[in-house]
Amino acid sequence: MAASVVSTELKLHRRHGVFAGTAAMAVGWSLVLLAVPSGLRPAALPWVLFLEVTALGFFFLPALAVVERAHGVTAALRLTGLRPLLALSVRLGILVAGALAASAPLMAVSRTGGASVIAGVALTALLFGLTALVMVGRAGTLTAFLSRAPLVAIPLLTPALLHAAGVSNSVLLHLSPATAGWRLLAGEASAPSVGWLLVGVAALWAGATRIGFDVLPAPPAPSRGLRGPALRLRPQGTALRSVRSFAVVDLRTLLGDRILLLLVGGIPLIVLVLGWVTGPGIGWIERRYGFDFTPHVPALQAFVLAAHIPVIFGALTALLFLEDRDAGLMPAVAATPAGVTTLVAYRLTAAAVVTALAVGASMASGAGHPAGWIGVLATAIAAGGVATVPAAALAALAGDRVQGMAMMKAISLPIYLPVAWWFVDGPAGWILALVPTGPASQALWAPDPLRAAGFAAASGVISAAWVAWLLPRLLRDY
Repeated sequence: MAASVVSTELKLHRRHGVFAGTAAMAVGWSLVLLAVPSGLRPAALPWVLFLEVTALGFFFLPALAVVERAHGVTAALRLTGLRPLLALSVRLGILVAGALAASAPLMAVSRTGGASVIAGVALTALLFGLTALVMVGRAGTLTAFLSRAPLVAIPLLTPALLHAAGVSNSVLLHLSPATAGWRLLAGEASAPSVGWLLVGVAALWAGATRIGFDVLPAPPAPSRGLRGPALRLRPQGTALRSVRSFAVVDLRTLLGDRILLLLVGGIPLIVLVLGWVTGPGIGWIERRYGFDFTPHVPALQAFVLAAHIPVIFGALTALLFLEDRDAGLMPAVAATPAGVTTLVAYRLTAAAVVTALAVGASMASGAGHPAGWIGVLATAIAAGGVATVPAAALAALAGDRVQGMAMMKAISLPIYLPVAWWFVDGPAGWILALVPTGPASQALWAPDPLRAAGFAAASGVISAAWVAWLLPRLLRDY
């Protein structure tokens, strides 16, 4: 039976695009490391391995669990006699193999590695994968998982990140097994680190075996995104009434899964960290590492404001689409007077407006803009347009929630890469304008209102072009 389970699991990963997403991520980061000066690559490698490669389980495993549960696969497993322990072992084994395969070109490019790094990749990937399965629990939606994730991820990852950045050397930071994983990834061969990671893996294993492959029959738990009033629109209802119905139900969904509360608390936290790093943190970085971070502050601001926040809201919008499609609700929406076109227009517009408000408020409460309030407004509008691109791309190109998570890993690097325009002089940088985060970043950096408005307009046009290209596919599939 084991061979059959392995074959089936491999087919499942291939069909959902997990392997393709992992390969795209590995190729992208290999190219980034090649662009980094060779002397800095060994120092950059642990960060890439820790935040990208070993974190694959946070993306794929919860999505697989939720989709299988919603489609009744977990209930059907009872009939096959497949033991949850075997199923979990195979799935985690494939996860670790994928992480090791993705890390190989990164280690080759960085010309560093060894047994310690390999052990760190395998054990940390196991730790994160099991943590994700425990966090998803018996949830029926990924939005529910995302609302729970910070409750465990923050206390697990923060000590490791503080240790890695050299903020503190407190022994308390080593209570997190993730810190032990970081030490191995950084090339610090340590038997206690291996032992503590194994303790963490063992502690999570029992819970993940019981919860992650729960085969007890359960009622379907489709997305709540379009239940209720969205499906009770009357023929005489106006487009405005339809949009109001969609908005009410989406709001209930996000509040019910507590994801909205996460965003309300998470965005200000991101802004506070950004304010510290670009303010008092500059002096601390120079004292701690002898490195003047001041010339790189605009690039970090663009990374957060012109790329990261828009991607968060865009990905969440796409996830609502995918959950509704997986739940089989789109044919019902298509039969209403509102239609799928109204739903798509409303959600893309909502993503743009909410992102613009979040970015504008973040800038107004922080460092502001060299061009004053016009610059703030221009950057906020550009960021709103950026959010529609990942929303449309993931919703149009992903077949289900698992493929959506895989694609999120694959497209994240191209979306963030144009921030590097800050370091590129001359016409060579214009290639980065093909992605809307490029001109959106330039709008943030513009020294005067005219340039800020011009780059914001360019970002809007490019975003609209990408969405217009994706829209027929999106509408056809929904």
